[in-house]
Amino acid sequence: MTSPQADQGHIALATLARRAATIKAASIPAVVKRQACLCILDTIGCMLAGSRTEEAALMMACERALAGGEGSTVHSATIAGHAERLPMLGALRVNGYLGDVLELNDLIGGHASIGNVSAAMAVAEVEGSSGERLLEAVVRGIEVTTLVYNAVYPTLKRYTESALVPVGIPSSIGSAAAAADLLGLDETQSLHAMAIAGALAGWCPAEVIFGQGGTVKPLLFGAQPGATGVTAALYARQGMTGPQALLDGPLGYFSTSALEARFHDHEAWALAQPRRKLHACCGYLHSAVDAVGRLRSRLGAAALAQGHIEVSVAPYVADVVSKPRQPLSPNDARFHLQYCLALVVCGADVILPGHSIDLARHLAHPEVRSAMQRIRVVQDATVTHYHHCQVMHEDASGVRTAQSINAPRGTPQEPLDDDEVVGKFMALAAPVLGEPAARAFANQTLALDTVANVRSWVAGMAAKT
Repeated sequence: MTSPQADQGHIALATLARRAATIKAASIPAVVKRQACLCILDTIGCMLAGSRTEEAALMMACERALAGGEGSTVHSATIAGHAERLPMLGALRVNGYLGDVLELNDLIGGHASIGNVSAAMAVAEVEGSSGERLLEAVVRGIEVTTLVYNAVYPTLKRYTESALVPVGIPSSIGSAAAAADLLGLDETQSLHAMAIAGALAGWCPAEVIFGQGGTVKPLLFGAQPGATGVTAALYARQGMTGPQALLDGPLGYFSTSALEARFHDHEAWALAQPRRKLHACCGYLHSAVDAVGRLRSRLGAAALAQGHIEVSVAPYVADVVSKPRQPLSPNDARFHLQYCLALVVCGADVILPGHSIDLARHLAHPEVRSAMQRIRVVQDATVTHYHHCQVMHEDASGVRTAQSINAPRGTPQEPLDDDEVVGKFMALAAPVLGEPAARAFANQTLALDTVANVRSWVAGMAAKT
């Protein structure tokens, strides 16, 4: 094995390659392995739920056409909730798309699991890797992704300034680290795989994520980063090299996306502090959703349904999810603060996939439309993280009641326990696989390090013919 050298004093990517090389199955703490198993299970649950959407059929048709039509014989990887198989990159893209379409995939390292699990699972299946090797690769990918993401997020430029969402590039680099591990690349090859992935990564435009992104949006957090990372690792295996100053160079990702990037490699394991989604909507909405839910419990549903509600959030959050108009599409609804809060005012405790899939039915309720009109969003410069918000209710007589949230459900401060994660998987997977098969798959996933060849395991997420 050769050791990577820093390029002209720029060390971020070389540091990541060295860090990735130290992540071996035998040295990964048990709690991190357990959380990696839960991440894989949670992500596949999101894929299975996504397989029942209208968008899933469209994505399958697109990838089938790229593969040469329905009669193509070059099928090599499994697709969640489908009996049909596709070539590795096509299957990866479909799975990544399905896992993101309902906005239920986790928030570790800024949606790190969806790209890394999609990538590692496809490569591991094709390579016939063991479950332990798959776990090692997923841990590598998520930890690398998180280190890149955490370097920029604390001082992220507002989306109205950079128009770049800090998810696609970190996840592409992490997915390259995961794929490089499974393909047996050495440290220098892994460095170049990550550099190539960053160079090829999509810029993840904010307009697509938070605006009118059409049906392509779910490609950007999982499908595109995963496929880019695997492609980059395959290129590096053949000797292609990448720009080592891509992150910390004067024209690099850090200076492009953040006011003051703070990269270091001595953070605690990201997987030991998971951020999982309870609500099927953008993570920027979760604190406010939980705050309004607590207000409803305190005041009563009838009282909350009267008067006005003021929601104070970080300016960068308000920029992209505060929308005074009605949602225009199911995807728009998942990024619409007033709509999701109106659902809570009207009795929802958790934002469910059906709240966006059945958007027209929910908007037909006068009380939902009325609640939306009584919600005012305020940009509060003292709020610096999407986990924080304050909600103020004022009734007809002027009595004001405040509710603050510093950590919504699913964050490290208010984590979902193992049973809740498994319960979420069962709720998402059982309608697709059937309850016995879903339970068996969950049990096997939680013992993934005992699986000799993942091909037998991954077959459990396919629909039965």
